[in-house]
Amino acid sequence: MRVPALHHAVLRGGYRTLLALCVLSLAACGGGGSSGGSGSGGGTGGGTTSSFTIGGTVTGLNASGLVLTDNGGDNLTVPSGSSTFTFATKLSSGATYSVAVGTQPTGETCSVSNATGTAMANVTTVTVSCQVATFTVAGTITGLSNAGLQLLDYSGGETLAVSAGKTSYQFTQPVPYNTQVHVTVVAQPSLETCTAGASNFNGPITANVTSDTFSCTTLTATVSTFAGSTVAGNVNGTGPAASFNGPIGVAVDSSGNLYVADSANNEIRLITPAGVVTTLAGTGTAGFVDNTTGNLAAFNYPTGVTVDASGNIYVADFYNNRIRKIVCTSLVASACTVTTLAGQTSAGSLDGTGAAAQFNQPSGVAVDSSGNVYVADSANNEIRKITPAGVVTTIAGSTTAGSANGSGTSASFNKPSGVAVDSSGNVYVADFLNNEIRMINASDVVSTLAGQTTAGNTNGTGSAAQFHGPNDVAVDAAGNVYVADSVNNEIRLVAPTGLVSTLAGTGAQGAVNGAATTATFYSPSGLAVVTSGSAAGQVFVGDLGNNEIREIAP
Repeated sequence: MRVPALHHAVLRGGYRTLLALCVLSLAACGGGGSSGGSGSGGGTGGGTTSSFTIGGTVTGLNASGLVLTDNGGDNLTVPSGSSTFTFATKLSSGATYSVAVGTQPTGETCSVSNATGTAMANVTTVTVSCQVATFTVAGTITGLSNAGLQLLDYSGGETLAVSAGKTSYQFTQPVPYNTQVHVTVVAQPSLETCTAGASNFNGPITANVTSDTFSCTTLTATVSTFAGSTVAGNVNGTGPAASFNGPIGVAVDSSGNLYVADSANNEIRLITPAGVVTTLAGTGTAGFVDNTTGNLAAFNYPTGVTVDASGNIYVADFYNNRIRKIVCTSLVASACTVTTLAGQTSAGSLDGTGAAAQFNQPSGVAVDSSGNVYVADSANNEIRKITPAGVVTTIAGSTTAGSANGSGTSASFNKPSGVAVDSSGNVYVADFLNNEIRMINASDVVSTLAGQTTAGNTNGTGSAAQFHGPNDVAVDAAGNVYVADSVNNEIRLVAPTGLVSTLAGTGAQGAVNGAATTATFYSPSGLAVVTSGSAAGQVFVGDLGNNEIREIAP
């Protein structure tokens, strides 16, 4: 049939309209024809949703066993030495991904960065970084009361100092996988012995070590008489054949020689490591003779003595109100020269240089590694400092007696009688009438380490402990403080934590030697402790009432 021209024009116009719609929307024309056109994201015909791969790079992977996960459910094993990875499962466009380490490789630790995001194209930016795994070495300790314990981890050569009272430890250096680990004791705490547990780890490390154990027990110290006898006298000789008269201050040098302030004999005596006693300085008669050899010099009740690293000897010359210095070319009286470092006969409290300074019954002295001398200026209730040039300053206390803690001269003491100084510059004070052990730090701030103003004989920590007339102190390399607790007739030990225990003595007056728990003293007033070498831990006591020098050996 012939289509009228008008009708044909209408049909032709409709076709054009339909063609225009098809250009705007493929769907309006039935899906793009039989050839199945592709989507812009790479999908197949029919307009399906696009999908993308998730992957990235790997660095440092040298071991097998690494398993990565995507969204917690898609696992991928990554071979050793790989530098890239791609998950097999693709994600739909707009889906989120989250890559994590499901299983670490043997002996390595891997971490993931750029781990999360939304899949809008193939992802190649996830990075996995691997390195050799490291582990910690730790354990437990029982029975540790004093400072000085040092443990060594042979895996890295790290030495760990363990504080008094600690019940656990952990080395600071991480240990790489498969490194041989073995922890041993390389330094024992003062007057204790610590041993490793039989099952402590010894082998290549593959996990954190936490099961090592060390147990510590207190040593049974032994007390003996090093020199002198209970009979007062002034006789040179060996061991008990020698005699003293009121020995107070004692000091020991690096060679093991012992120096004694033999107060009532007005002499400085020398005891060799073999126990041979000689007179190093003083005539035996009270007085003041200076700038002369030791056998011509005179002292007036010397009570404190200390020795520096060069062998110079310093003496607290109590009634002469002076700090004397003895320099020896050899350890015989004729080879020693006695001078005054600081002070004058007139008592007072005056800072200054040399003879311009004043003291009032100085009783204890200690010297630091720089040659500064610290003085327990007893009647002034002050702690003084003397430089090697003889310049005297007051670092703590004032002439007013008291027990206040604080900074410098705002603090107060009550007849401080003994001092000691550690390697960090902390000064320890036997505060006699306050029955306390005080500490002055490097900034001259005074605190109470242990004790209380009420006299007693109680062990404990800090102010829970009691002393009665502590007359002298000494400090070892680990910071343990030894106390000559004179009225209690005991030698006490204060750990850096302030924990106080009894080292030797029963509290009864006497001169019994033997086990520290049964030994007796009579007004022990001076102390020295060996801080290094095979004799480290030996303590020497100026046993005033017994006229003896006693030795406590661990």
